[in-house]
Amino acid sequence: METKTGIDFTPGAFEDHDEPLQFFLAEMGRVPLLTREGEIRLAKLIEEGKRRLASVVFSMPLTLQRLAVLKTQLQKDEIRLRDLVCIQDVSDGEDTDEEVVEQDTKELRQHTLQELTAIQRSFRTLMTVSATRRSTRLSRTARDKVDKQYRTVCTRIIEKVESINFTPKLKDQLLNRLKNVGKEVLEAEWAIEGCCTRIRGTTKDLREMVRNAAAFKKIRRRTGYSAETLDTIKAVFFDAQQRVRKIERETAMIPAHELKAALDTLECAETDVNRSKSDMVDANLRLVVSIAKRYRNRGLAFPDLIQEGSIGLMRAVEKFEYQRGYKFSTYATWWIRQGITRAIADQGRTVRIPVHMIETINKLRSTTQELVRKGLREPSAEDIGIKMGMPPTKVREILGIAQHPISMEMPIGDDEDRHFGDLIQDKDAVSPLETAVQFDVQRQVASALKTLTPREEAVLRKRFGIGEPSDHTLEEIGQDFSVTRERIRQIEAKALQKLRAAGCRKTLEGIVESL
Repeated sequence: METKTGIDFTPGAFEDHDEPLQFFLAEMGRVPLLTREGEIRLAKLIEEGKRRLASVVFSMPLTLQRLAVLKTQLQKDEIRLRDLVCIQDVSDGEDTDEEVVEQDTKELRQHTLQELTAIQRSFRTLMTVSATRRSTRLSRTARDKVDKQYRTVCTRIIEKVESINFTPKLKDQLLNRLKNVGKEVLEAEWAIEGCCTRIRGTTKDLREMVRNAAAFKKIRRRTGYSAETLDTIKAVFFDAQQRVRKIERETAMIPAHELKAALDTLECAETDVNRSKSDMVDANLRLVVSIAKRYRNRGLAFPDLIQEGSIGLMRAVEKFEYQRGYKFSTYATWWIRQGITRAIADQGRTVRIPVHMIETINKLRSTTQELVRKGLREPSAEDIGIKMGMPPTKVREILGIAQHPISMEMPIGDDEDRHFGDLIQDKDAVSPLETAVQFDVQRQVASALKTLTPREEAVLRKRFGIGEPSDHTLEEIGQDFSVTRERIRQIEAKALQKLRAAGCRKTLEGIVESL
């Protein structure tokens, strides 16, 4: 089955790869391609879903209170501006992808603080309007007016948020913070529901049981529980109720039912965004495979190339701006190539070289080829350095880094019975001659010591560390034999005198001279 990308996605088209990859390619081939209108439709759905997420997250008092704290921290230089807002990094004109230049300019910082101050003012207005909305004494006309004012304030806050352009990391933190608070409320409500189930009643019955002794006795008669069991249920209910009230009063600063409704809206918006992103990715996986095929046999397996390209595709979906009028495939190609090439640079070598250094190496090779075309058969480090504007020592260093490592297990010869590592001298290895000499020395020393008494032999072995981990002092040897150090000295002197007088003297002198 050939597609517009010229790739055959039928099973068996990639025979050199395993079955899961063939299955993946076959399934991918069944997904229809997107038209330009389809791309725009999905991009709009993603944009709308993100806007719904932002409208919920940034209308929550919990989030707005956190922004007020961040504003204070920014004013006191406790956090950097780039921790809050997206700042475009620039390089220094050379190969410094990893060395970004700080752009916390005074103008951008001032703008961010002004917008955060405006959000803080709107937050105070929002809290006042929210309290009015919850009043049960409002007429229908007054309620409509308050609701309109509430929506206006929320819209103003969202506009300020969009003008600040918070970092994705900060947005995720604020979203997760909201979810965690919602999870605490749900856990407390589950505990209350559990109490209701145990007494076979409602929350109202639980409240009556807590306040009224008569209700307590009534539930006890109905359930047959002991007073201790009902006291435990009361304690669990009271604790859960207090947790919910504390969250409403101090953390979320809104009623629990409003928080749960906001979380339901968040869940729906996240589902819509993720579904649209998934559809966009699935419809463009052909492009990933098409680009990955061009980078085969460069150090990464084909499935790994597809994986890295797919990660680049997902980044493209995240950052795509349909308003600019470009086709998504045109925009995504750059991200896919970047993902694959960086993965090859990062993982394709046995010894990892940083990506920025790989780019420098590639630039050096291009310069070398250019000099060769101009007539220099073998450009020197000085020639390359002049062309690239760097010292010759730096060029030599880069050339050394660019060399590929050789495996010690690489076969040598036609019969391949030897490996490259067999030809390299091991300077730490002991030569056979040294081993033989050492063994002979040990044998002759042991033979000489056998001419002494067992006690004399033991003293000399300990004194000079023969066959011992280390030598010993006279004091230590004396403690081992339960005699004085002077007695050990006498035994040592007598043993040495015997060795000098015995026939093994010349042998021992020869050993000393050879060492």
